[in-house]
Amino acid sequence: MSSGHEAAFWADEEANLLDPQRPHVVRDSKTPSGPVPIGHLRGPTISDAIFRTLRSRGVDVRFVYTIDDYDPMDAASMRLQAGMAEHMGKPLFAVPSPDPTVAPDFAEYHAARFIALFAGLGITPEFHRMRDLYRSGALDKQIDLILRNAEAIREIHKRVANVEHPEGWLPISVICENCGRIGTTLAMDYNGKTVAYECKKDYVEWAEGCGHKGRISPFKGNSKLLWNEQWCAQWDYFGVTYEEGGKDLLTAGGSRDRSNAIYREVFKKEPPLGLAHEFFTLGGKKMSTSKGVGTAAVELVTIYPPDLTRFLMLRTHPRRHVEFDPGGTTVSRLFDEYDRFGDAYLEDPESDMGKTWRLSQVAPDPEPPGFRIRFQILADWLQIPSVRPDVEAEKRKGARLTPAEVRDLHRRLELARIWLDRWAPEEAKFAVRDTAPDVDLTAGQRRYLIEIKSLVGNVHDADEMQNQLYEYAKKTGLVNDKGKPSQDAFAAIYLAFIGRPSGPKAGMLLTSLEAPFVRKRLEEMGRFA
Repeated sequence: MSSGHEAAFWADEEANLLDPQRPHVVRDSKTPSGPVPIGHLRGPTISDAIFRTLRSRGVDVRFVYTIDDYDPMDAASMRLQAGMAEHMGKPLFAVPSPDPTVAPDFAEYHAARFIALFAGLGITPEFHRMRDLYRSGALDKQIDLILRNAEAIREIHKRVANVEHPEGWLPISVICENCGRIGTTLAMDYNGKTVAYECKKDYVEWAEGCGHKGRISPFKGNSKLLWNEQWCAQWDYFGVTYEEGGKDLLTAGGSRDRSNAIYREVFKKEPPLGLAHEFFTLGGKKMSTSKGVGTAAVELVTIYPPDLTRFLMLRTHPRRHVEFDPGGTTVSRLFDEYDRFGDAYLEDPESDMGKTWRLSQVAPDPEPPGFRIRFQILADWLQIPSVRPDVEAEKRKGARLTPAEVRDLHRRLELARIWLDRWAPEEAKFAVRDTAPDVDLTAGQRRYLIEIKSLVGNVHDADEMQNQLYEYAKKTGLVNDKGKPSQDAFAAIYLAFIGRPSGPKAGMLLTSLEAPFVRKRLEEMGRFA
């Protein structure tokens, strides 16, 4: 915040940079070279937030998403897999599918799985595969322009990024007519119709060319532009006006700077605007697949409710780093924060937190949040067999849950079950003992347990029970040096029922269990008072 000025919400700041009187195109892309890490959802979600913000203002805007399936297979990890060495350097669409029953080729196998996540998250761009754009000739005009200006582009690479290419270098890769590789070919000598090329054996470290030399038209899918030049061709073809990206691509002298310069000097156009988002990492610590998900977006998105996944991507300003680990109390804290943003939306939909909550919803124009139960409370309920969450939730609301509230409750319960099974810390887990546990209690604690027995069956409201438990602690002298109930009182309840000195809210625990069972246990544990 500057003096006398309050900064706008980040999505509004970005939208304010674009002229509302003209059409706009927001673009994003992905190379389908393997399973997609969860962090790679941050870019599409940010792009979707910008798209929604512009559309809500009545701006004529499209959201375009390209699948870069013409890129060569260059993943070092794939080279080590059985049968993959022979496919290194080929276009991703020409590499065999890991499962032909799912998709016909490697690129489509991974692209389809990633794209399938989008609809569930409310991200609905126009999808374009580069194989279709190249083969149809849609980019032939851009390819010709780039090849005719290859020398100027070579100078731009040297000036902007200190990358020097050999004289005669052309910024395209030809698909070798002999071996089908695209990552091992060096093209040169464009005459307006064809280029000469050589499939070099040692051109790259991750693939070996076959040595074939030839001459071929670079159009109609016979070649692909190199990354910086392809970026420019896509901007020109789609008329892109906004494209955010990871900060690794948008650093000084990096890929974006090179493409920006090429677009200005060769295409004679201003490059799209777009912020650089910080990295999103899934836990800096060891991640065990036996205890939780790995890094694949497909795994986490099938577990998390879609609005929580969107919130995870949008709650932190794009220019700030996010480190996420589903272990421990992360999910519980994330849900609490999500609910806090929902409350802010109810109070002021135009606040930053309110806008973040709205953009986190799958529906572009969502209903306001309804009655909700905290995630940690639901996790506690699931561990008490006698609790029926639907009934308990309606008791807390004081009315029937709406259909939307029932759906929200069940989504949270489903995630809470998974959390307890995979990620919850041991202190969050408990089980009511069938028999009285063998624990040490002080005389004061035993006396307290005998005293509160009179509440059981007479006090049915969990909050009222909690208040009475406080009062009875004072009556029996279990207080701290400030005269307030000490932890010894509640520790006695937890020790009596779950065998350890901490647990869920005591009032809820005692009112959730059958009254005869509770009275019997209190009598057993307090009998030597």
